[in-house]
Amino acid sequence: MAEITKAGEVVGLPPPPAGRWSVHDVLCAALALLGAVVSCLAATTVTLPVESDLGLVASLPAAYWAGLAAINGALAMALFTTRSRPNTWLMALLLGTLVLVMFGAAAMVTDDPRGEVSWRHVGIADTLQRTGEINPEVDAYFNWPGFFALLALVSKTTGVGALEIALWAPVVTVALWLLALAMIVRTLTDDPRRLWLTLWVFCLGNWQDQDYLSPQAFGFFLHLCVLALLLGSLRANTPRFQGLAPAKLLRWWRGRTPAEPDPRRRVATLVVCALLIVVVTGSHQLTPFMLLVAIGILTVAGRSWAPGLLLLALVVIGIWLAFPASSYLEGHPPLADVGLDTTTTANVSERVAGSPGHLLIVQLRMALAAGLWLVAAVGVLVDRRRGRFDLRPVLLMAAPFIVLPAQSYGGEMLIRVSLFSLPFTAYLAAGALVPRRWPPRSRVVRAVGLGLLCTALAAVTVIGRYGNARFDMFTHAEIFAAQKMYELAPDGATVIAAAHPTPWSNREYVERNHRTIKDLCRTATDPHACAVLIYGYAQHHRGGALVLMNRASQASLVMTGVLAPGSFEQYERGLREMPGTRLIYENRDARIYQMGAP
Repeated sequence: MAEITKAGEVVGLPPPPAGRWSVHDVLCAALALLGAVVSCLAATTVTLPVESDLGLVASLPAAYWAGLAAINGALAMALFTTRSRPNTWLMALLLGTLVLVMFGAAAMVTDDPRGEVSWRHVGIADTLQRTGEINPEVDAYFNWPGFFALLALVSKTTGVGALEIALWAPVVTVALWLLALAMIVRTLTDDPRRLWLTLWVFCLGNWQDQDYLSPQAFGFFLHLCVLALLLGSLRANTPRFQGLAPAKLLRWWRGRTPAEPDPRRRVATLVVCALLIVVVTGSHQLTPFMLLVAIGILTVAGRSWAPGLLLLALVVIGIWLAFPASSYLEGHPPLADVGLDTTTTANVSERVAGSPGHLLIVQLRMALAAGLWLVAAVGVLVDRRRGRFDLRPVLLMAAPFIVLPAQSYGGEMLIRVSLFSLPFTAYLAAGALVPRRWPPRSRVVRAVGLGLLCTALAAVTVIGRYGNARFDMFTHAEIFAAQKMYELAPDGATVIAAAHPTPWSNREYVERNHRTIKDLCRTATDPHACAVLIYGYAQHHRGGALVLMNRASQASLVMTGVLAPGSFEQYERGLREMPGTRLIYENRDARIYQMGAP
């Protein structure tokens, strides 16, 4: 019989027979596998380009959503229609199907990576692999080159091209995140249902779309690994709290005892954490500060037995900023955009703009994030009522918000904050969804309710993460034109795209000057003024400039409200009217103009 401990955890659930699956397990696995096959086959029927401002959701057939619903239904059956402990291999299989269907959908639609940033990161890794040099004067990426050096090494060692790695990077990345999160959850609870439901909710809430081939994805994985070690072998047991008086607080903090009795294990864990902090610091601008805040809040709250780790993190970050990253910081002060008003404007006001379809996608993302935080708050109340309240996940869920006012981060700080908060938001939300007991009469009802809720969350997440598919999924014609531009560009010529959603920068990253019309024409008030500015820019560069006008750039400028419908054609017409400008290549989705020197 199952029992409930004083902490409210479920123990005593009989495991399934060793080496055997029950009929119930086989049925759950069959349903999930069938759902995955149906969804994957349905996704392969989608053709590019995506024409709707709602993104990929408007192109995915009903069979895709039916398969996704079947996978979530299998999860609900596996967790709530049996009194035995969940079969580990079954749950891993179910989670794998969910990850494949949700985060591999784009890879089933096209065989090219989506998003301009993935192409750019491939170009940086290619530069490091070809030259073997790191020049911090180039841009910010070369001031934090750790991830790109690793990507170049992996590509060279395995013989797999970086673009091929980028195609399936979201699936691999999320799988790694889930492994690290599982280690974290095991330090917080012994309830297997809460463990698997946390991992499931994490996937359902991962609308941020930061799992592509990037330093952020790599840094977040290492961030989770450090937290798993801090919450495990470096965890501290604290005495009973006695008041807020400074003397009592100091005595309480000094009264901590190590949760790990073996000092050798603690020292080894500390060394590993130190190495991971160094790697994180050399790979990404933001993640070290998120990690610093998390370490600091656990230390101050008396939950860490290694306060020296906080000092170490401060020293490592300080040294990196003072020396390797000094070239970048000379022109980009880290606190240049400090302030809650600035951050709110960049992360909320400027993003809630554009076409009706794009606005709906943004609103759905915000609603999903807010909804998960609300369910997590309910989970905190449930844990308190059941006597299993743990302050650590609450602190770690809130910790990223401390960094929010410090930097607008190009309008993406709120996205990053929600990502770093998500693992613990998912854990607390799972606490609200996992029942304390499973009366036979309510098991089916609970399973149906959970299946419907998870299906709804999964649908919203798929809609949100692929909401920009109209401009971040490129056609073969656009890709061919972007690569053709490098072949046609004379020596010394600058390459210019209409906007950043362009499949370029994956080659000649340092050799070519890459600019966009959107960035160059910030001060231009009309198409003619912008064309004059671009023409003058091309005249001042040896080899002139090649300008690429592609479908995805046009879609992005209109969808996000930068240009009104029809304005893109006016800007292109203005370019054609400049003296000496000629069209040197075109296909159905892109055109290349040569300006300046022949």
